Amino acid sequence: MKVLLVNNRHLISTMAKAEEISARLMELGVDVMIDSHSEEITGEQFDAMIVLGGDGTMIRAARQYSVRDVPVLGVNMGTVGFLSSITPAELDDCLDRFIAGDYEIEERMLLEVDVCQGQTLISRNFSLNEVSMKSKGSRAITIDVKIGGKENGVYRGDGIIVATPSGSTAYSLSCGGPITDPILDAFVMTPITSYYLNKRPLVIGGGQQIELQPLHGEEVVITIDGQIRINGQESYVVNVRRAQHKLRLVNMRPRYFFHTIMKRLRRSSEDFR
Repeated sequence: MKVLLVNNRHLISTMAKAEEISARLMELGVDVMIDSHSEEITGEQFDAMIVLGGDGTMIRAARQYSVRDVPVLGVNMGTVGFLSSITPAELDDCLDRFIAGDYEIEERMLLEVDVCQGQTLISRNFSLNEVSMKSKGSRAITIDVKIGGKENGVYRGDGIIVATPSGSTAYSLSCGGPITDPILDAFVMTPITSYYLNKRPLVIGGGQQIELQPLHGEEVVITIDGQIRINGQESYVVNVRRAQHKLRLVNMRPRYFFHTIMKRLRRSSEDFR
């Protein structure tokens, strides 16, 4: 068995923890690789993944490695940890079970985001949380929206977010979007400070494709998971669809999503006081 450890190079504690876990796994006869935000190991094969850090580290790991279709155990060493199953203190007791496959899998939907200019594909990325199209400056922008190839009208304001159910508790939530059960296959489309009062957040079936295009020559910024930034123009079109693969999150113990989410939202608000 081979395990990939993913840590956050900006958090020294995760790098030290990765070395500690690596030594423990090798004692158990497991081969280990460590990714500290390196591109060098993307061609390597592995059977499972442990992610050390906060939700940002998990989001990066999901975007880069979810296509491998391996189980992913999140260890919360960040601030909120919506996507993590255990804490560092619990990890040592869970390693034997993780290696033996004694856990539940929770599959999470991902987005496949294409940025095109005419017939030219500019960028393709996977996203665990959301893609947003926002004004590059301080002025409101106008965005034409199609759902399933049909016009859904024009949105005007600071921009639009298209989120997964996992991402519904992130940027979309802060803009008034609903919290969505992560087991659903659905999009949450949330306007950012909409100029039109009739443009409200929508929950859209996962089988649809959503198309966003800025109008009137306005410059926009396209952001994927808050980590990838693309400067867009009027000729740019963003196509969002459900990815064919999912993130396979490991749950070491049964948990009730809505209880967990309320507890962690309350805790995160207290952490920033």
